[in-house]
This record gives sequence, structure tokens and C-alpha cells, in this order.
Amino acid sequence: MWGLVIAAFILFVLGFAVHRLGWHFLISGYNTMKREDKERVNVKAVARLLGFMCYGIATIFLVIVAIDASHLDIPLEPFFLLIVVLVVVTLWRAQKYDGNIFDEHGKLRPGGKKKLIPLVLFLTLILGFVGGLLFWFSQPTEVTLTDSALVIEGSYGETVPYDEIETVTLTYRPSLDRRTNGAAVGSRLTGHFRTTDGEDVLVYLDQDIEAAVRIDWSGKPIYVNVESNEATEALYEEVRLK
Repeated sequence: MWGLVIAAFILFVLGFAVHRLGWHFLISGYNTMKREDKERVNVKAVARLLGFMCYGIATIFLVIVAIDASHLDIPLEPFFLLIVVLVVVTLWRAQKYDGNIFDEHGKLRPGGKKKLIPLVLFLTLILGFVGGLLFWFSQPTEVTLTDSALVIEGSYGETVPYDEIETVTLTYRPSLDRRTNGAAVGSRLTGHFRTTDGEDVLVYLDQDIEAAVRIDWSGKPIYVNVESNEATEALYEEVRLK
């Protein structure tokens, strides 16, 4: 989480530099404009908007750090989604201060739509990527048993060779204390977590399903369940017989 603290500090500095010190050369695209095009941009308003965006993202980063340090059971994904919304809204709103696109009455100038196309494509790409990522993390765990290994597909996927498995146990979902490097989307928990007993584990769990298979092997202990308690029990039997 120190990375987020450093990122927050950098964002506060950048926001202050653009907003208060007038370092407008940091605004992407503005510094490369022709002189006459620059004169049509309300650069102070754009700088203020971008500065507030940097302050906002930095504050969200610090809130995430505080939640993690306090071991609070609060999902972090909505905060990252809020960052995406903040960036999208800020970049779109900043266009109203570009006199090359909108006139003084807020109406599009001739050719203004064409200048907005790259931004629209960029924002669509961001929203599509984030939406796809959330959809990916929310998908049920796919487990494949090959001739030589148990393969867990998807994000934080892992391949567990049978000859490296020490024990396989049918148990219940572990009591988790914190996430160290993972994702929690809806009822799905995926990635690296720490249990309330202080053990670092790798989980692929649906919190709506009580049963879980624990695999102790040469790597980090794994907890996994699939689409139902019955299916999880069947998975345990299959792995146990390998």
C-alpha cells in the first residue's frame, strides 16, 4: 500500500502545480496547440478542473490505504470504480472550456464533433476495459483436472502438479482477515488473502457457498470452491483420487 501513498503524494503535487502554480505545460495536448488555438482555451478553468481531479484521486488513494491499514471489511473495488468515473467526468467536462470545440454559448463549432471523436473513443475504451475486468472477476472459478495437474483458470490462475500436492481437505470457507493482493467482486473472492489466524492463502471462493477444498502443496495453500456445495464436494473427490 506504500505505492498508493506515494501515488497520492505525486497527484497532490501535480494538482497543486497545475491548479495553483500555473504549470499549464503539464496539461496534455494544450502545450502542443497552435498559439491561436491556445487563446480560445479557458486554460485556468481547465487547470482548476484537472487539479481537483488530482486532489480527488489522491484522497481516494489515502482512504483505500486507511481502510487496508485498519483491516476494515470494506470492499475496495467501488473506490477504484469511483476513480474511473471521476476521470471520465473530468475529461468530458473539460471540453466545454475549449473554445476550439464549443463557442461562447456552449454550442458545438463546425468540425467540433470530429475533434471530440478521439476523446469519445478513449473514454469508451476505459469504461469497456473496467466493465470487462469486473465481469471477468465475477465469473465462477473454472477448475480443470489434466493428466498431470490441477489447473485453476482465470485471474490469479494457478497450476498445481499432482506430485506437489501434500494434502487435500474438504472444509469450509476460511475466516479471512484481509486482502493482500486480490479482488472482491460481488460474492467472489479471488487472489491473495490473509486468514484471521495470520496464514497467507490463495483463494478462489464464492462466499455464497459454504464448502471449500483446501490444497496444501509446495506453493501457497489454496482454498477453492465451484458452483455449488455438491459440485465442490465432487471436485474434492476427484482431486483426492489423483
